[in-house]
Amino acid sequence: MNDRSFTWPGYNDDAPAHHMITAYLTIDIQKSLHEVNELLEKIQAVHSGKLSEWERIGNAYCLRLTGDYAEIEEDFAPEPGQSERIPLHVFTDAVLSWQQYITD
Repeated sequence: MNDRSFTWPGYNDDAPAHHMITAYLTIDIQKSLHEVNELLEKIQAVHSGKLSEWERIGNAYCLRLTGDYAEIEEDFAPEPGQSERIPLHVFTDAVLSWQQYITD
C-alpha cells in the first residue's frame, strides 16, 4: 500500500461519517481485494433490488446496506456504539476508491 492518505472524490474531513467509512475500510476490509470485490457485489445487488438489504459483522464494525444507505455501527464495545447512515452512492464511491488505493 502506498504512503498517501486515503480519501475519495467528495471526501470531507469535517464529516464524522467519512471518518467512519475510512475506519470501517481500514479495520474491517483491510487490504483484502477479495473482501472489497465481495462488498462491491453486495452493494450492486442491494442497489439493483436483487437483495433488499445485506449485513456484515466485522472485526470492529457492523455494516448494513439498504437501497438508500449504508449504516456503519461501531461493534467493539459491550454497549451499542455510534452509528452513521451514509448515502449508498457516497459509500460506493469510497469503496471503489479503497479498491484503487489498495492496488496502487
